[in-house]
Formats: sequence, C-alpha cells, structure tokens
Amino acid sequence: MNMNRMDALGRVLIVVNPAAQSGAAAGAAERLRRFLTMYCHREAFDIAQTERPRHATEIAAGAAEYDTVIALGGDGVVHEVACGLMRIEEGRRPTLGVIPVGSGNDFARTLGLTDVTDVSGTDFSPLLTSSAAPIDVLEITCRSHTGGTTRTWTEYAVQTISFGLDAAIAIDTHAMRKITGLTGAPLYLASGLKAFGRDYRDFPAHVRFDGGAEKRVRAIMFAIQNGPTYGSGFRICPQADPCDGLFDVCYATGPVPRAVALPVFLSAKNGGHTHNPHVHLQRAKRVDLVFPSPTYPIQLDGEQVGAAEMSIEVLPSALSVLWPR
Repeated sequence: MNMNRMDALGRVLIVVNPAAQSGAAAGAAERLRRFLTMYCHREAFDIAQTERPRHATEIAAGAAEYDTVIALGGDGVVHEVACGLMRIEEGRRPTLGVIPVGSGNDFARTLGLTDVTDVSGTDFSPLLTSSAAPIDVLEITCRSHTGGTTRTWTEYAVQTISFGLDAAIAIDTHAMRKITGLTGAPLYLASGLKAFGRDYRDFPAHVRFDGGAEKRVRAIMFAIQNGPTYGSGFRICPQADPCDGLFDVCYATGPVPRAVALPVFLSAKNGGHTHNPHVHLQRAKRVDLVFPSPTYPIQLDGEQVGAAEMSIEVLPSALSVLWPR
C-alpha cells in the first residue's frame, strides 16, 4: 500500500446517483468513504447524491475546493461529472476518479478498470495504486436552429460521441434496461438487434475534417472516440488513445442492406470490422458535422443530445484522471 498516493487524493468529493443499481450505489458510496477514511486516517471525504438529470454536472462545477472528485456510477455519471469539472478554470480543476458501477463502463475500461457487476462487493483497491495523469477531452460546440433563432452551447465528452444507429442503440439502452433488466454487453447487443430491425436506415450528413473539404456521407453509424470502446466493450476504434492529442473516427457508409451491415456491427465487438470496405477510419483534431434533420440520434458518452450542427475539437491534456498503475 502506498500511503503517499492515498494522501495525494487530498480532499475528496464522491458523486453518486443513489438510485443507480436499484439503490445499491448509495451504499457503495458510503463504503467508499469508510474505505478512504480507514486508509488515510483522516476525515476529508464527502458524498453528494444526485437528485435529477444533469445534477452531477452542477455538483462537480461547484467542487473547486476539492482536490479529487470521484464519479461512482456508469458512463453517464462520469460524463456529467467531467462536464462539471471542465467548467472550473484549469488551475483549480480537481482530479477525476472513477468507480465503475454502470451498464457500459467504457471510460473505466479505457483506464484499465474492470466492470463491477455486484455493487455490494465493489472493489476499491485500484485507488491504492492509482496516480493522476492528464487525458484529452473532447469539446463539442452544438448549434440548433428554431424559428429563425440559432442557439449555441458547449458540451464535453471523455470517451465517445456518435450519431446514427450506434447512437440510437446507446440511447435505447436506458429504456431497455428498465424493461429487461439486462446490463453490460447483453444489453447493448439486444438494443443493437432491435435497431437493425425496422429502424434500420442511414443518416446523411455533411462532414469536414481538420478544416478540409466538406463531404457528404450516408452514415449508418459515425463514432468519434477518445478511447477505444463503446457499447460496453465494442472495440470500435481499437487504436484510440486518450492521451495522444487526437480523436479516432470510425464510420460505416451506405447504402448497405441490413443483412450485410448486421455482421459488421457484431464483428465490432472484437474490432473485426476495421477491414470491411464499408468502414472508414481516420484520426483528426477537429471535425465539423451538419445534420439535415434535427431529430438524428446523437449521444455523448451515452447521454442523448439534440443538435443541427456540431463542431468537435480535442483539448489536449485538459483533465487530470486517476489511473490504476
């Protein structure tokens, strides 16, 4: 045990959705506080429970007096906490820690953390060997047009941004989890098979990479990745590195019959889709997207967003994160 590393956590805020995992996440947060208190021999650990969507962002945005903010939950909680931390000026921004207790846990997987399927036995030991290191963050400028008025706002993502069928799958998992009780890869596979049913289609968009020529693509799916996986372990961009100052892009273009597209989707679980002629891979620092329809399914770290246009840029080394080493 390295007490210096534990002491380096400083003052810690644990952000948790108390309703997650059928209410078990709240108990996990309390056990985490006791764990930290025992190993650090001091009381410097607070818990903040979310009460509504986006509340974790509000909590994290007001956490500048803390040294570390731990998101206890799935990718949605991590996303909201990261968005809040990015609202704090860089010199005062706390370090982000993650305890994965969700359905996808893809950002945790990028950090080398394993899924937690039994919240009652949550393993906090990776914190004992964790150290802070910077990662890139994706900054998304969104625009919508309503009644002649353009609204512009900024979002952030630490793992994935996508539109098309893959985004529809991610968004649908929220409702399907409640209906079926599925979690992890089985949940995303079930949602994927549903999306490749009657909802199967392509999503035309105008795309510009790094200020180059604009092109029109008929995307079946279009993913921008800071880390290699989404959908609970689908290796959509196997070479993506959240520390290289670039994001990786993977998109599949049509028109392609669903009988051809479905095997490509399934092969992405192990990264086997990358050599398919309908699949395109690219790295960039910026991408601009224009959607003909404002109702396209779009997700950021698994959370739905609506926009008519998006500009995504890499912010290199923008957020300090606890990595188990």
